[in-house]
Amino acid sequence: MTDIIPIYNLIHETQMYRIKYSRLNFLTIGAVAAITILLSIAIPSSLQGQEGLAQNSSNVTSTNNNSNTTGNAIDSFRAQGQISSLASDTLAGREDNSTENVIWVLGGDWELYVAEGNLTNFVVDIEMTQVDGTAAHKHTIEKLNNATGMPIGSVEPLELNFMTGEPSSKIALVNSNSTMFRGTADLTTNEDIGWTGVPIHVTLQNGNILNINIDPSKTEDHFKGLPVFGTVQSIVDENGKELVKK
Repeated sequence: MTDIIPIYNLIHETQMYRIKYSRLNFLTIGAVAAITILLSIAIPSSLQGQEGLAQNSSNVTSTNNNSNTTGNAIDSFRAQGQISSLASDTLAGREDNSTENVIWVLGGDWELYVAEGNLTNFVVDIEMTQVDGTAAHKHTIEKLNNATGMPIGSVEPLELNFMTGEPSSKIALVNSNSTMFRGTADLTTNEDIGWTGVPIHVTLQNGNILNINIDPSKTEDHFKGLPVFGTVQSIVDENGKELVKK
């Protein structure tokens, strides 16, 4: 009888651990989804709030003659990090109760290079998988054509207008390692060209968050009209100095 009691206790503790673990998984997915919703709302609003700051800055000016930076702006830098995002109709605020809502988990890597205000390299690898681990596939952006800088403070509308921004503006880091630019790109799916000439709007916010808006009308609404978010691992200037402070 004394041998049976420890075995019973062990089974009971194991069952309680499994219940606790499954609850943690559920809470984790819910927390990530909530953060994604908040970011997709907060980032455009924060950009609007910076409009006055950008216009009044004595270190940065914007013009229409292939330059939007002076003073302390950094127009040569390299940045890289990871993709960390979610996509679903529910997160986009358009849940259809007649169909099963699918949540997609997005991971991967990104990097970009800017030399003297010109985007010389932009690569984004996105691993996209349903939350249950099925339907895994990969998307890649290997180049952003006709990249044009946008002055920080420009309002990024919720209904994306990919034609905003000043013609031929240079790309530079200003206001605590922030920058915005746009262009067009081809997106591959599992190494095959899936969509061509897709307008893309990119925001690097405060040296911490990358926000990639991909025109839903040109990609069959594949990303549910939501930004693809990334985190920043490193930003270095032309001298190799690390600009990200963690």
